[in-house]
Amino acid sequence: MNFTDMVQFHKFLAPVLIKIVYWIGLFFIGLMTLMGVFGMSMMSRYTGEYQGGFSLSGAILALILGALFTLMWRVACEIWIVIFSINDRLGILTGELPRKSPPLA
Repeated sequence: MNFTDMVQFHKFLAPVLIKIVYWIGLFFIGLMTLMGVFGMSMMSRYTGEYQGGFSLSGAILALILGALFTLMWRVACEIWIVIFSINDRLGILTGELPRKSPPLA
């Protein structure tokens, strides 16, 4: 991509930026999942006090939620990429369609 394409909007920056944002978001989802796996049961349900320890059910819940958030994040980023790629595809289609001259009266 050169400067002319950027200035004249022939190519969009958004798909590249969306991919970067996707990887950053994936990193944070992974980080939050790990924090959930290792720190889910830090507070007691009944007293609200700190109780260290490991909860298998909390770890499984964190893994399931991490997988669901990863899937939803991927779908959301793909939707944005599709929206921006529609313009590119329309440009290709209009370039391939035969030009018809207006009918003569």
